[in-house]
Amino acid sequence: MLTTVKEALLVPSAKDLPQQLRRDVESICLPHGRRVGTRGHDDAEVVLLGRMQAIGCEPYDGNSIRMPFQCGGRDFVNLIGRIPGRTGVGKAPLLIGAHYDSAIDAPCADDNGAAVAIALAVGDAAARGCLLERDLVVAIFDSEEPPYFQSDAMGSNYFSEHQMKPEGVHGVIVMDLVGHDVPGLPGFEGLLFVLGAESHPDLQNVLSHAHHPPGLKVVPTLNSYVGDMSDHGAFRKRGVPYFFLSCGHWEHYHMASDTPDRLNYDKMAEIVRLNLNFLQGMDTHPLPRSYTKETLCETAQMELEAMRAAFGPALPQLLAMAGLKRLESRADLDRLVSALQSGWRL
Repeated sequence: MLTTVKEALLVPSAKDLPQQLRRDVESICLPHGRRVGTRGHDDAEVVLLGRMQAIGCEPYDGNSIRMPFQCGGRDFVNLIGRIPGRTGVGKAPLLIGAHYDSAIDAPCADDNGAAVAIALAVGDAAARGCLLERDLVVAIFDSEEPPYFQSDAMGSNYFSEHQMKPEGVHGVIVMDLVGHDVPGLPGFEGLLFVLGAESHPDLQNVLSHAHHPPGLKVVPTLNSYVGDMSDHGAFRKRGVPYFFLSCGHWEHYHMASDTPDRLNYDKMAEIVRLNLNFLQGMDTHPLPRSYTKETLCETAQMELEAMRAAFGPALPQLLAMAGLKRLESRADLDRLVSALQSGWRL
């Protein structure tokens, strides 16, 4: 039986969690941004290193959380910490990750300060509540944004190829663009898309049985609909079971207007809770590697049920907007996702 996260285990507290998330976002999302090679990037690295140490992260490998690397004559820094689990020795760890660099010289709060703050909060809660059997790797990746995106210098790619220990990772959660309300239909600002359940058959059970905080409308969908739009791709390509969480693109994506005041910190706090429940589910499932990146599970029925639950009485209106009369098959899901992408730019 999957145990849901208790409010008392959230740190600093369930009531104060949104404020802590905001403080973490504001500490790194400054007007000059965090592009690789800039002073802002260096300043953010120092702040994040201190926060990771404060929440109890130990070095993942070697004697420092700071894991520098060089590629193409440039210097980069992944920040990789480990929260010890109750019986983590000899078991592959779980990993929660997000990138910390920015695309432009601007705050870039949703991209990706929000996800970094959530990852820190998850690590903090896991450490103080001793929630997991396995160790939890808190991975704050460098160089996700252009011109490094999907290159050898992308922080998650470099980590998975050169810095990850031979034991690998048991399961992964990666986040990007998770701080904003989803525009489009009134009342559905709490939408959160979860990709990757098709990467392993046990993940459908993890997703279905995890407690979904009431403010979130969780919609599982296929990674193939959008492709490897963030750091989860490095793990998908290695056949690692993963979830990728995103609220999709919005009007402030890669704009100077992506500022901390535009984020929904209550929604972010609920994503912290959801992630903790996902991690507890991954922790208790063996996730055998019989499935690879080329072997995907059929998740249409789960997606259909989740879509009906998320939209409830408003589903007929949504289907009408998409030109659909029913929602009963993968083909129907394909058409609906296409409509959502047009309206919400997932």
